[in-house]
Amino acid sequence: MGKKQKRTDLSPERFLVTVAYDGTDYMGWQIQNDVRTVQGEVEARLSRIFKKEITVQSSGRTDAGVHSEGQCFHFDAFWPHPTARLVDAMNTGDQAGLLITKIQRVHGQFHARYSSIGKRYRYEINIGYCKPWESRYCLGRDWDKLDVKAMQKAAKLLLGKHDFRAFGATHSQGMENEHPVKDLRRLEVKQRGKRITITTEANGYLYKMVRRLVGGLIRVGEGKMPPERLVAYREEKKITAEIPTAPARGLFMEKVFYDRKTIRRKKT
Repeated sequence: MGKKQKRTDLSPERFLVTVAYDGTDYMGWQIQNDVRTVQGEVEARLSRIFKKEITVQSSGRTDAGVHSEGQCFHFDAFWPHPTARLVDAMNTGDQAGLLITKIQRVHGQFHARYSSIGKRYRYEINIGYCKPWESRYCLGRDWDKLDVKAMQKAAKLLLGKHDFRAFGATHSQGMENEHPVKDLRRLEVKQRGKRITITTEANGYLYKMVRRLVGGLIRVGEGKMPPERLVAYREEKKITAEIPTAPARGLFMEKVFYDRKTIRRKKT
């Protein structure tokens, strides 16, 4: 048998990366001058490995304090080795609250944001104050209780394809014209002991939409509004202070969904 030939084509390939991070000490995903961001950290690691500037494109931005178990981004580069070696290279040294969990070669037309067909988020709430080592990852207050059944009723009423602009927020990051109609496929409220977990899936979300959905459900759980009032706010299509924005620390991006055909996996 002849020797295996080395690859001579030095053209870049596209890589899809999954990253987990503790968002507490980061000023969100998007790179900014003079502050620590997740994008800045991953680009610095990639640029060190490839010895040139590497720019990444994410599936979406997360705000300061928001955590991730499944944030995704893509980048282009020439890497003739197995992707497992690139995972190891990116995780070498101080993790800095950030871990690369998976890298795969994908189709050249794949885009981490525009190829996404949905996302899943989770929000953690505690009845009573969280333990100090958990306070970075859940919202704890001195509630006697929250009416979980009322929260579950409100969640079920909000499901479906609707205009969710009442649950969005205005900002100046170039996304003001994003379409407000979203397909909210899942919004579940579950309680285990003192911990309440809210899980949501949709084809996409408006800026701060998940945190405002959570804030509205908490308001219902506190008995400050009936479940039907959240639906009325949605139908009014106006941003209102009556729907609070839940703090970032309890929010986790769990997963970004892609059609396997758009990824078109290759051997690594």
